[in-house]
Amino acid sequence: MTALTMPTPAQTPPPRGSGPKPHRFTISEYRKLGETGLFRDMKTMLLHGELFTMGMPKPPHDVALNVTCEFLRSVCPTGHHVRNQQSFDIGTDNDPGPDLAVVPGSIRDNATKTPTQAALIVEIASTTLTIDLTTKAELYATAGVPEYWVLDIEGRALHVFRDPQTLPLPQDLTATAYRTHLTLAPTESVSPLGAPQASILVSELLP
Repeated sequence: MTALTMPTPAQTPPPRGSGPKPHRFTISEYRKLGETGLFRDMKTMLLHGELFTMGMPKPPHDVALNVTCEFLRSVCPTGHHVRNQQSFDIGTDNDPGPDLAVVPGSIRDNATKTPTQAALIVEIASTTLTIDLTTKAELYATAGVPEYWVLDIEGRALHVFRDPQTLPLPQDLTATAYRTHLTLAPTESVSPLGAPQASILVSELLP
């Protein structure tokens, strides 16, 4: 018995640019989507136009967040205030939604706008450590934030990033990143650049 061979249809490649494309949100679109109540039970952030959702924080995260917030508010430099889990705009398609941000001005200064500058930003990392140490670090450096902390709950450490600089990359490309990255153990102390006279043990920030 001879097997029948079906003719193979001609494979015509689709024209360039005709396939499906992901939609990258602008900050304006992201905010309007949030106003619909779609993310009522989720924490969200916008990174390079991509919308990320996360489950609500667990108790260890909340404890670390509140303890760190109390410390920062107690040493906040004059002319600044601390924002707790609120928006922070970087360009037109990034709102990383930092856990804590020490920003210039008074609370009422942001009644009609979202801050784009900060003296210090802090992320409390439980399930987000990788993205906090990479993508978010680069974004905050790009925004010119002079100091960025990542409190690693599982690893029991505090990552301190300082000195944002534009660095050369191969093939004449450039990127903004922090030149200094310190990893502090629970027994070590940290002082914010904006309040060098104040210090706290890393263990006191951890849950």
